[in-house]
Amino acid sequence: MKRIELLAPAGSPEALDAAIGEGADAVYLGLRDFNARARAKNFAYRQFECAVDRLHAMKRKVYVTLNTVIEEHETSRLYNFLKYLSAVGPDGLIVQDMGVAAMANAYFPDLRLHCSTQMNVSSSEGVNFWSRQNFKRVVLSRELDLQQLKEIRQNTSAQLEVFCHGALCVSLSGACLFSSYFGGKSANRGRCTQACRRLYANVANPSDKKFYFSLNDLQLIGHIPELEEAGINSLKIEGRMKSHQYIASVVRAYRTMIDEYPNDKEAAFAKAAEILQNDFARNKTEFLFINRANSDIISPEKSGQTGISLGNISSVKPGTGDALITLTKNTDLQPGDHLRIQAENDSSRETYKVIDAENKKVTVRITEEKPLPNEGDRVFLVSRQDFDKPYEKIIGSDLEKYRHHPGITPVTPLPPNMPKSQLKLKDGIFVKVEKAADIYPLQTQKPDYLVFSVTQSNIDEFLSTISRTQFKPDDVIIYMEPYFDQNACNFWNTTAQKLVERGFNKFMVNNYGQLNLLRSYPVERIAGPFLYVFNSFAASFLSQQDIRNFVSPLENNKRNLYQTQEHIKNQNIIVPVFAYPELFQIISRLDKHYHHKFLKDVQTGYEFSVEYGKEKITVLPEKAFSITDKVNDLKKRGFRKFFVDLSGMKISKGLYREILQHVNESRHMEQTCRFNWKDGFYFDKPEDSKTDKK
Repeated sequence: MKRIELLAPAGSPEALDAAIGEGADAVYLGLRDFNARARAKNFAYRQFECAVDRLHAMKRKVYVTLNTVIEEHETSRLYNFLKYLSAVGPDGLIVQDMGVAAMANAYFPDLRLHCSTQMNVSSSEGVNFWSRQNFKRVVLSRELDLQQLKEIRQNTSAQLEVFCHGALCVSLSGACLFSSYFGGKSANRGRCTQACRRLYANVANPSDKKFYFSLNDLQLIGHIPELEEAGINSLKIEGRMKSHQYIASVVRAYRTMIDEYPNDKEAAFAKAAEILQNDFARNKTEFLFINRANSDIISPEKSGQTGISLGNISSVKPGTGDALITLTKNTDLQPGDHLRIQAENDSSRETYKVIDAENKKVTVRITEEKPLPNEGDRVFLVSRQDFDKPYEKIIGSDLEKYRHHPGITPVTPLPPNMPKSQLKLKDGIFVKVEKAADIYPLQTQKPDYLVFSVTQSNIDEFLSTISRTQFKPDDVIIYMEPYFDQNACNFWNTTAQKLVERGFNKFMVNNYGQLNLLRSYPVERIAGPFLYVFNSFAASFLSQQDIRNFVSPLENNKRNLYQTQEHIKNQNIIVPVFAYPELFQIISRLDKHYHHKFLKDVQTGYEFSVEYGKEKITVLPEKAFSITDKVNDLKKRGFRKFFVDLSGMKISKGLYREILQHVNESRHMEQTCRFNWKDGFYFDKPEDSKTDKK
């Protein structure tokens, strides 16, 4: 029997050495382009080629992360990058963007493709969809429990990979828009600012400040036997931003458990758990793996920071290139240890190296780019120098023979031919609501299409309400929520049939499993905003699945939309012009810890509303996204379909008419923002900003 694979992160050459030295079967790493950890050290091309050579000689595997969305202007660079990877030959390519899948399958079919967890694949329908698209493995969503993993395994033959340890995102996998909304640093582009780890205040009681969205770290060390028995192929450790000491401790623990539990499960677990005491991370949780009502998911009273708390700073004395800080309690720190110091108001977090230490007095190195700590700041130990051990270096010093490079050949790849569109959707305004009662105000000025978010808790009320309105089934588009696990799959297997029998023949899908489930029904499938069509290759991929229309992603920008338009039929694009973006879509029941309606980010002062639904919790911004004043410009460009999302709002006839009037008259709405429409995604390289930002 082939044992389960232990897959470790390698965010740096040092982490790579530690992961392999402690017994990882495989590593995943990023290069300088197109990966979801842009702030990690990542690997230069020669380093990567050497690593592939060495690891293959050692019978270990290496997977490359290409798990970001791609803009249209990047397709030429992407082509060269895929050509380079095809020449080097890693064991797998972890991708998020279906446009990458389309390009790889069309031009480089030898590349082995893996679905990133950012794709939010959480059902056997989703796994089987990608299996038919030449994908060999799927990294499943972290929100799944053991029973759902077993059901997926029973219904697919593809390789399955699950996260077993490390940081958890509070938002649904691949559906976080928070960091992108405030400055374009998109999680879908590897620039996440980790807003979920910040300190938040209850607006109704400003002194009530807690870490409401900072989840504890996942730890499934005790469940490896069940995972292996369930047929999971690979256990994945999170942590490409973590230190090599962290990687060493965690890999050592999981290697111990995997190797030794068949002989003595309890002894193996005790040994592995003891090793994990040195991972300097947050409190641990099994998340939703066994108990979906788990109460240890979050510790809101505690800092969202990793590391062992050492108290606060009571005084600071600056020196030349260093600072003497006095802590509120004694420590056993040693030179070479690393501290992370977090501002009292959570406005900054910096890491410092210990130069000297004695009891409460600690000298830390202050480099030019790091600020001087302040009294009251919180201090955490994040790594110990004496935990270092000499590992064999995977990447040698002589890299002269490695000369592959993506190059800068001005290739302009063309997406696969798109089938001739047989459009069934008429032009006009698409208005989305999620409560049955909100359908009534829409009758005062009927939109061209009503888009209704159908869920297990509102399906009966929706059907009852719609029958008493002016809306006919042909006027309605059924919106399917992005989270689509095995339980939702079972619900929709019966619900889709019921809706089709009642005459509803248009569905807006936001998960690839939904695409798969609906393919046998005689319905028009429309790609929703969470399928992320950022480039013509993604549009081409959908057209091959007989998807004729798609909603442009909410975080898209004008320049990229127009560039994409040049390569596809623009009448297929439905452009969002008004919405309160769902910044976090939270599946775990955090409302057990709080019921606040409004929260404020202590660091930035931004305020948010929190909507508590039966299926999810949604965090919305204070200001709506609106480009209603750009409708006439869009029409001149040939766009004819516009998306107005009223979800999360209290709808009245007057408010609805006012919003539609702004759309119809192409007028600016006060107290709204542009999201990324004008400035696009954030770029932090000078050469990128010249080319990519206007």
